Amino acid sequence: MDITKSALLVVINLLVITKGLCMNDVCPAGDTSCMEPNIFGLGLLEWGKCSKTGVLLRYQKLSLLQCVKECFVTSQCTSINYRQNWDVCDIVTSVTNSNDMDDSTCVKSDISSWEKSLAGKCVDHTCAAGSKCQFDHLTTTVVCIDVYCKDLPSVPNAETVEHFGLQRQFNMGNKYTCHDNYKMQGRPFAVCQNTGDWKIMLTCIYDCASNGFQFDGETTTCIKLVSTSGTTWKDARKYCQQQEGGDLVSITSKAKWDFIMGNFSSVGPVWIGLKDKKWMTGESFHNIYGVTVQLNDYDGAYPSEVENSCGLLVRWSSNKLQDENCNIRKRLKFLCEIDMGQH
Repeated sequence: MDITKSALLVVINLLVITKGLCMNDVCPAGDTSCMEPNIFGLGLLEWGKCSKTGVLLRYQKLSLLQCVKECFVTSQCTSINYRQNWDVCDIVTSVTNSNDMDDSTCVKSDISSWEKSLAGKCVDHTCAAGSKCQFDHLTTTVVCIDVYCKDLPSVPNAETVEHFGLQRQFNMGNKYTCHDNYKMQGRPFAVCQNTGDWKIMLTCIYDCASNGFQFDGETTTCIKLVSTSGTTWKDARKYCQQQEGGDLVSITSKAKWDFIMGNFSSVGPVWIGLKDKKWMTGESFHNIYGVTVQLNDYDGAYPSEVENSCGLLVRWSSNKLQDENCNIRKRLKFLCEIDMGQH
């Protein structure tokens, strides 16, 4: 077939496709020029690539031209993904951190390379983010209707497992999985509600057991006993702080005290998160435990040293809480905690 006949066949095929294009939602009834736009060429198509981020809407059973039309009438749309094998259309916006994926079944196309007449009367619409343009046959004007969530959902410590990427369409759910060392509470979905807000149905919480911590459900903290060949209070604190949200344990409630005494019963002297009669949380020390304490900023082994005010839990002693030198004195064990309220 020569080039002229090939080009003519493309035009004929496009005209046939256009004839079957539904324009009722963007054109007045009887307006033939609007209902049957003249399309004499395809836009630029990038085969084998698709945008995984920035998907606003996802439609099924749409032709390529219908997909392009939907992009034109949707606010913020800059390109489309089209998967011919499934007739699946993605309406895509540009994002700062774009993430194209290789997909042999997909075509990506920038909307600027297409004929604007596909938008019908919505060609110059100014609909705000989260909405799309439609022609209202009662008022014979174009209107904007809300159809997607403007913002992305906030799901800490998780990522979507949607194969074609997250979408923001009203009443559509996106499936998630938690990051390593986190476990899920709830159902694994974030749903864009028709109010424009996200309903987050899951929480990913730090999995204490995966890293040797024990979980105190009443105070929502993970607590871990760390054994060493000997470490100072300051170095023990640095170690705990290497874990996100971690620190030496602050025993600020009777419930946490009881948890520690019940779960670390055979423990000898251990560093805790107490210094200058203040916990690492910033709270002042109060003896709410019903035990004898000896917090006198004095270490008998280093009486002339400064900073003799770092806390030690000594279970077998009559003085359960004591203070010793922060920089020189070494102890074999210390208690780290992670506040789950920060995860």
